[in-house]
Amino acid sequence: MPLLFVLSIAAFVSAFSIRILDPLVPSIARDLGVLVGTAAMLAPACTFPYAMSQPVLGAIGDQLGKERIIKACLAMLALSLTAAALANNYSILFIARCFAGVAGGGIIPVSFAIIGDRFPVNERQVALAQLVMASQIAILLSAGLSGLIAAQFGWRAVFALAAAIAAVSFVTMTRALPSAARTERQPPLSLDKMRSQYALVLSNPLARVILPAAAVEGMVLFGLLPFVAHRLEERNLGGIVEAGLVLAAMSIGGISFTLCVARLVRMLGREGVFRAGGVIACIAMAGIAYNRSWVTEAAFFALLGFGFFMIHNSLQLQATELAPQARASSVAMFAFCFFLGQALGPLIYHAAFEALGMNAPIMLGGVILLVMAFSVAFRLQMKSAPQD
Repeated sequence: MPLLFVLSIAAFVSAFSIRILDPLVPSIARDLGVLVGTAAMLAPACTFPYAMSQPVLGAIGDQLGKERIIKACLAMLALSLTAAALANNYSILFIARCFAGVAGGGIIPVSFAIIGDRFPVNERQVALAQLVMASQIAILLSAGLSGLIAAQFGWRAVFALAAAIAAVSFVTMTRALPSAARTERQPPLSLDKMRSQYALVLSNPLARVILPAAAVEGMVLFGLLPFVAHRLEERNLGGIVEAGLVLAAMSIGGISFTLCVARLVRMLGREGVFRAGGVIACIAMAGIAYNRSWVTEAAFFALLGFGFFMIHNSLQLQATELAPQARASSVAMFAFCFFLGQALGPLIYHAAFEALGMNAPIMLGGVILLVMAFSVAFRLQMKSAPQD
């Protein structure tokens, strides 16, 4: 079975399990008797452990085998999603989402590292984009299906479906890569080596640009998603079904980018992709802030997905080159920053909505993405200037 296909299945499962929550927030709040703001904290309950697990899982993957880490995390993910489906109170659901976050932390980032190991740099951005497409298809299905399934069968059925998919993926990964971890000669796990791996990553001056940018993009975009359904309800524009379709539209934009990434890189160049992504994302967030129907909101989210993944895919490529000798660690550090931003995002948006209203924080987020994209492009251009 082709390596990229197997990794894409794992990426699909991880993304599907993490993003199914977003359209379900109002439904969970009503069913468990908590406030919408409290239910929205189930998002950082997953993404914060996802972020915090990255430094550990990435370094362990470098030392003990990346395929082994992915398999263990798929098994843990299936169990945690099952627990979420059976949860009868908010506390149990919160804990289950925390474990799902830890498990998800060992799948997509380590898959990126494997691609970095086995694909030459001139082919890597396209390979990374294909893995991103698998995760975006998952997000597309999770956002669209979760709202529809929850409306018919309740939110628990959504988690049960995700658990079943994770279990199937674990079996597929185990059968497809049975010998990858067995044939590698594994050195003993060393904390000193773990520290040296991350010191190597942080010694690259470009890490001080790429890693903060990952945190910013995660905070600005994904911090907003748990509030989409609530904003639609507050403006009488729809409910969880419409929210699922709106969120699915963002994935359509991301998938559209992956289909034309090679052409965009040829046309615009590395820095040009960054800048164009920032402009598109800023325009899209302005439209999201001030639109007047869920249909137009879906259109702007599709545009946002396209612009965002122009930025994100370019950052991923840079992350794979921060420390080639410790690639899983460097990609894990990138993912740590990205998901730490996602974990902090809902908290920041909640406070901003309370202080500034429902529109201004989204507009400000668009401006932040624009400035960040142009800043990163400038630093990359300055770094490569002496070599031209």
